[in-house]
Amino acid sequence: MTELDTSDVAGAEAPPDWRNLIYEVFNPDYSVGVACDRSGMIVGLHLGDEVLEHPDSWLAEEVLRVARLAHQKSRVGRRAELLYRGGLPHFADSLELPTEADYNLMEKTEFARDL
Repeated sequence: MTELDTSDVAGAEAPPDWRNLIYEVFNPDYSVGVACDRSGMIVGLHLGDEVLEHPDSWLAEEVLRVARLAHQKSRVGRRAELLYRGGLPHFADSLELPTEADYNLMEKTEFARDL
């Protein structure tokens, strides 16, 4: 299957550069952030000065919590890529790739205790 070239179509956006997309998630107070590439590998970590006010055990839990969400967000991106390239939704479902709504619910549930 070849990629759709929309560069000559008036008003059409070029397809995303899927290979270079980065998916970032921050905790509610923006003290911890994790970035993943499209494969779910961690490519960035943000630790704000506020983390020094917490014990190491809190920091470890927070990094893992945010990293899990960033990984899931990258899987949402994989789903979007699959569908963009003509894959069928039931195939994405069979790979257990979450929808954006699924991810939003995960994030809301995870961060509910922080609000």
